[in-house]
Amino acid sequence: LYMKDILKKSLFEIVVNAIIIICIYFLWNWLMPDLIMAKNVTILQAWMLRVLVSLCTYSSHERK
Repeated sequence: LYMKDILKKSLFEIVVNAIIIICIYFLWNWLMPDLIMAKNVTILQAWMLRVLVSLCTYSSHERK
């Protein structure tokens, strides 16, 4: 029972993060080249943008 809950939560986190990364990818490639003449990003770069934003906005008080 406990292991199933962990697997469900882990799968949910993976799906949510995949959706966020895909949104970052498409929004960046749609908006940024026209707005600031930025280059298009790959899925891996979109994932790294997600990690960078998560690290920059991390608060130790959220984990309690």
